[in-house]
Amino acid sequence: MLTEILLSICAVISLYLCYRYAVSRPEGFPPGPPRIPLFGSYLFMMLADKKYLHKGVLKFTKWYKSDIVGFHVGPFPTVAVHNAQGVREILNRREFDGRVPIFLAQMRAPEDELLGIFFREGPVWKEQRRFILRYLRDFGFGRRFAELELVIQEEITDLLDLIRNGPRYPHEHELSRPGGYRVCVPNVWSPFTYNAFFHIMMNERRPRSEQAEVLQLIKMGMQFQRKGDDYGKMLSIMPWIRHVFPSWSAYDVLTTANKFIFEFFEKIIDHHIDTYDENSERNFIDLYIKQMKMDHEQGQTDVYYRTQFILALVDFAFPAFTAIGVQFTFLIQYLLLYPDVLKRIQSEIDEVVDDGRLPTLEDRKHLHYTEAAIREGLRIETLVPSDVPHRALEDTELLGYKIPKHTIVIPSLYAYHADERVWGDPTKFRPERFLDENGKLSLKKDVSLPFGAGKRLCAGETFARNMLFLLTTAMCQNFNFILGPGDALPDLTKNNNGLIITPYDFWLQLEERK
Repeated sequence: MLTEILLSICAVISLYLCYRYAVSRPEGFPPGPPRIPLFGSYLFMMLADKKYLHKGVLKFTKWYKSDIVGFHVGPFPTVAVHNAQGVREILNRREFDGRVPIFLAQMRAPEDELLGIFFREGPVWKEQRRFILRYLRDFGFGRRFAELELVIQEEITDLLDLIRNGPRYPHEHELSRPGGYRVCVPNVWSPFTYNAFFHIMMNERRPRSEQAEVLQLIKMGMQFQRKGDDYGKMLSIMPWIRHVFPSWSAYDVLTTANKFIFEFFEKIIDHHIDTYDENSERNFIDLYIKQMKMDHEQGQTDVYYRTQFILALVDFAFPAFTAIGVQFTFLIQYLLLYPDVLKRIQSEIDEVVDDGRLPTLEDRKHLHYTEAAIREGLRIETLVPSDVPHRALEDTELLGYKIPKHTIVIPSLYAYHADERVWGDPTKFRPERFLDENGKLSLKKDVSLPFGAGKRLCAGETFARNMLFLLTTAMCQNFNFILGPGDALPDLTKNNNGLIITPYDFWLQLEERK
């Protein structure tokens, strides 16, 4: 009898402790779902929306009637904000400039180190970002630069040739069908955006005949983007799971992608180190090597060094060989679904751009509707729906709630861009929302944040916007996007959720404009 009583007491105490663990939260912490051992609230996020975790977390705001919700991603206390005020506060307040040392970021380096720019914080991040932006700007990154614009025009001319005439080289059969006018998106755009960026970084471009390795880089970049998720995947919650379930956890494919990407850039940088001549600086990479050698001569080796440089370049180059092509493909999906928008873009281009030449950045100030359509594409398909996670650097408050130091803080860009209180009809693709009563582009009306804001603003925003404008206008000037035999209209529910949102691969049919 006594044994049964003791067992009953132990059972009650265990249940109580489990309950307390599940529902307890720091004082003043935002409301949110319970947690369970190992997973935290991750399984509740998956139950709310298994495919799109950011949408699952958005449902929490309705369940708890709060624009800010608190939960746990594995062992990490996490806060997600879903209104304009909170999103802007996170992006612009210094105390939220921290980053989370998630395993998915660490595994990009050979020794599982947290390197690069995207996922770092503190003095090294600030110094690296300052140095890279300062000197890349001299080569056209982050500003309008006539030489770079000419390079982009040449790359677009090569792209038009690939579309019209089909593949010339074996690897191009993955991008274009013989006979022309049918291309595989999003990857077909990326070799050309890659070349534009590498002209900035190295003053070099790869001719189409030598782009087989570049295409593999693009595919590995997409593989890495698609196999993660915007909350770090199970690997970041329980890194040990890779030893038990390497395939199920996606560790194998992520490792393959990371290894290829690292070695691709490693080869470039090592070649520059081996051939470096301090009397003849060739490009930005040489400037970094110069700084690295100067630091090492002074005994400082923890800011400018080889592996950090490799991952920093990966971070700056990644959007060029993945994200720009992804974002343009999203826009094409909507132009197929809203053909009247395409016709209006084409009509505007025809009025502004003279026959026989491609549109230029100088034309942008006259192509108001076209620019509005590009901005609407950036809004309606938020590439990084939960931003790269921030971390509270100190105990603070947000929207009236207490946020303890080290809390993961998520500014939900997706929720902000889908907020009826801000946009009225956010699910509708409507470029007019960015135009004034005279049909002119109104920057006051564009309160979207596709590139983030504050100190963590995407460094490549200007390059990406210029590239998207020149690519969009050239394609719409020359072609109609149509459905080929057996094609169907885009199904937006099939788009992939990963580290970023990406469209599914599909073959796009084009026709020459008359």
